[in-house]
Amino acid sequence: MSKFFNVPTNGGLAELAAAHAAKQTARFTHLALGDGAGAATDPDAAQAGLVREVYRAEISSITVHPDHPTWLVFEAAIPENVGGWTVREIGLIGGRASGGMLMAVGNYPATEKPLPVDGQGRALVIYMIVAYASVAAVDLTVSQYAYATERSVLNAIAAHEAKADPHPIYLTKAEADAFYDRIGLAASAIEQDAARLSSHVAHADPHPQYMNSKRAANSWAEHFFYAAGL
Repeated sequence: MSKFFNVPTNGGLAELAAAHAAKQTARFTHLALGDGAGAATDPDAAQAGLVREVYRAEISSITVHPDHPTWLVFEAAIPENVGGWTVREIGLIGGRASGGMLMAVGNYPATEKPLPVDGQGRALVIYMIVAYASVAAVDLTVSQYAYATERSVLNAIAAHEAKADPHPIYLTKAEADAFYDRIGLAASAIEQDAARLSSHVAHADPHPQYMNSKRAANSWAEHFFYAAGL
């Protein structure tokens, strides 16, 4: 077995099984970091917590391993202004409802996380890979407020670009074409109506059903001669 590894906890597996049976999902929310109380640790599936937790970071990215569909890759970042300890153990936190359960636990290569006041401040990105028999009851969404990492940003961009219509507030090419086709048809109809109106106005007698000066004069003369008996 590898010197460093992660195992699902008994409580975490029971929580996923219960979620699956109830047709619910469990969320993974944080990666917990511990210093092992100053010593290396051996992950144990019976654990309900880390040996000594020192920090809990919101998960910024959850992805399915490209070669193993039931392996989940978790990522979290610790900002520069947090530290003053050495990471020796990690834990996956989550569950249904309010969560907070230790879902998986692992040991970690001793990694010092200094503070800027120590003369060497730096951000730290933690990865944790956990193998499950099934991920059917797992919710892969993450908090939008998590400390962003390069991978989480790239994942978000890829997911955005993969959408069929990532910007529904804007017209797609097909929608624009259809819109301007309708405008073109309307413009053509207006042009035809304008041509008919011009032809109508240009006609010498566009309204033969109404009285005009010529017909009025003829009608007056006709009535005059009729009245005169001529």
